[in-house]
Amino acid sequence: MGRSDSYVVRISGLGEGEHGFSFDLGQKFFASFDESEIEHGKVNARVILEKRQGIMVLHFHLKGDVEVTCDRCLDLFMTKVQCDQQLIVKRGDIPGEAEDDVIVIGKEDHEIDIRQYLYEFVILALPCKRIHSPDKHGLSTCNPAMIEILEAHQENRNNRREGTDPRWNALKEITGNNK
Repeated sequence: MGRSDSYVVRISGLGEGEHGFSFDLGQKFFASFDESEIEHGKVNARVILEKRQGIMVLHFHLKGDVEVTCDRCLDLFMTKVQCDQQLIVKRGDIPGEAEDDVIVIGKEDHEIDIRQYLYEFVILALPCKRIHSPDKHGLSTCNPAMIEILEAHQENRNNRREGTDPRWNALKEITGNNK
């Protein structure tokens, strides 16, 4: 993945205190990640850099809509995402992640590329169960053709549980065990 200057927080020249940044995450942003489960969406990311002596804290607030696949009917639909996350940034000799919410940047670094963190925070904000919302009457808004197929398979499954599978009857006749 190439580096994107449009998702960079410049830290050089900033005094102590809070500094705000805003990023719009759209189709181009999500498409830049290989095998992303999100292709379309519009998410606004507000990032507050809190710069103190020897440490920086990035406060992320993400809010928007993304297109995901329904777990029930497999159709695409838009779902809301919203999250607040925090990332602590320290300077050190070996850049990288020190812990889940702590990263280390080089002592001479003048900017922080937050592209990957923005993507991960959106993914973490997705609901665990992704299904279409019910309509105002409480009825499913999933693809009716797929729901019909699912219900037919469920009926077949229930019928098999209630009776004996007819394929076993032929085997019972061979063994002489008709019980």
